[in-house]
Parts: sequence; C-alpha cells; structure tokens
Amino acid sequence: MPRGETRHMGIFRGSMGLPIPTGPPPVREEANLAIRATVQTFAEAWYWGDNEGMLASLHPDYVNRLITLGTASRPLGVQGSLGEQTPPSRRTVDVRILEVRRWSASAVAELCGWVIHLHLARASGQWKIVNAMWESRS
Repeated sequence: MPRGETRHMGIFRGSMGLPIPTGPPPVREEANLAIRATVQTFAEAWYWGDNEGMLASLHPDYVNRLITLGTASRPLGVQGSLGEQTPPSRRTVDVRILEVRRWSASAVAELCGWVIHLHLARASGQWKIVNAMWESRS
C-alpha cells in the first residue's frame, strides 16, 4: 500500500461494550488501612515528641527534607520537636493516600501547621515511611 493511504481492516473501534476504566485502579483495602495506620502512628508520635514512636514508622533509608536532616536525638530535625508544642486540642491528622503500588505508595498528611508529602515502601510485610517533605502552611 502506498505511503499516506489508509486501509480499513474491519477491526472494531471503541469499547465493544466493555466498561472503560476511569480513575485510579482499585486498591486493596488492607493496604490502605496499613498505610493510614503507619502515617497516623508517625503523626501521633510527632505530636507527643516520641522519637522511638516516630522511628518505628520510618524505613531504614528514611530521608527527611526541611531545615536539617536531624540527629539520633532529633530524627526529624527542627520540625521534629515542634509537634509536642501543639496544644492537644489542635492536634489533628488528615491522611490522603494518593497512590498505592505493590511495593510503594504516596500519601499526604496534614498536621496542624504542616503538610507532609510522604513516600512509603513495603518491607517485611510492613509499610514504612521512606521520604518526607515538610511544608509549613504559613
């Protein structure tokens, strides 16, 4: 067939009656619950200044992004010590799971005064936070 000519082969176009998937692919509810629990545990430990609780939610390759990378006594740097200064009545946690794959996920956590963009990895059957980028709401 010469270049530029189109020949119809009798192939059906369209969905052929099959539903067209829209939106994100379905996610297993157990993964959502586990991810939400990891982020919630992390946030509650942050609010109470519980370094061990925060570390339990973090992957060994965790990277923190804002101000400083922290030390053993302050694993989250300066912002790691700010949670316990929040009055208990203002300690809120809103978690939105953006995407879940087999071994990785991304979420956003909104804590009083902060928005944290999180990347999580599943290792040894548990979801752990690998990366956190903090942004102040102010």
